[in-house]
Amino acid sequence: MLIDSHCHIFTTRIVDNMQSRRALVEQLHLNVWDSLMRLEPAALQESSEQNGIDVCLLLPSTGPDRIRVENDRFIGFTRAWPRLRTLATLHPMMRDLTHEISRMFDLGIIGFKFSSFSQRFDLSSREVEVMLTDLGRLARNRNIRPVVIFDTFARADTFLDANPNHLTTPFKLSQLVSRHPDINFIGAHMGGLLADFDEIRRDLLPAPNLYLDTSNAAHTLKGEQFIELLRSHGSAHVLFGTDWPWFLHHAELEKIRNLLVKAGYDQAEQADVFGRNACRVFGF
Repeated sequence: MLIDSHCHIFTTRIVDNMQSRRALVEQLHLNVWDSLMRLEPAALQESSEQNGIDVCLLLPSTGPDRIRVENDRFIGFTRAWPRLRTLATLHPMMRDLTHEISRMFDLGIIGFKFSSFSQRFDLSSREVEVMLTDLGRLARNRNIRPVVIFDTFARADTFLDANPNHLTTPFKLSQLVSRHPDINFIGAHMGGLLADFDEIRRDLLPAPNLYLDTSNAAHTLKGEQFIELLRSHGSAHVLFGTDWPWFLHHAELEKIRNLLVKAGYDQAEQADVFGRNACRVFGF
């Protein structure tokens, strides 16, 4: 099975905002100007069919007052398009947090996406600790091992005027990984998009409940840095992701496969990255 573990259904407002930030687009090497043709779920479904992608995993996030609406919107995409599946999102400041976690579990969704810089919360806050503790408790009651994925855009304060305290840094993420061994954590973008590589290497050490996804990182890390992370974290803890619609399936499949080969991954290990790890982590 081939799974893209990092996809978005963006609005035109988000794309327009990115188009106005040329320095950021250049830093991240985003295909922004033609992404407007790929905003509808139908485009993702079509690309997955053309490129042999069995599952494209959607990653919603939003503010505390729109969590349920956004979760329902993304669930609707999966009902209309058979190759699309979705995580849910939460917010540590939302009302009815426990109820929404339970509702998602009851719908078979065990994973939750967070973008702390845009959702405007601090990973080291008491509210986040309460949220994750609650998530772990509710999951144990159902014999579920939940998954949490964090966006790791380390320079959102510089490029998007985000509060520096709201960044998901390698250190803050590692603290959550250590404190919540009953939750599987995924550090998007190989753990730190535009983060200092020495910081990723030093602070985000391999752990049984830590995974990295490949989205965007092959465009921002040097090849040898990407390969070092592949070797240090191991093939069982890396998931293929494209960051659709910013990047295309056919190009990302080739780019990541070449890096896996250079890292010494054999065919079985490549299969883990391209799908088997996601099947195991998300319970597909």
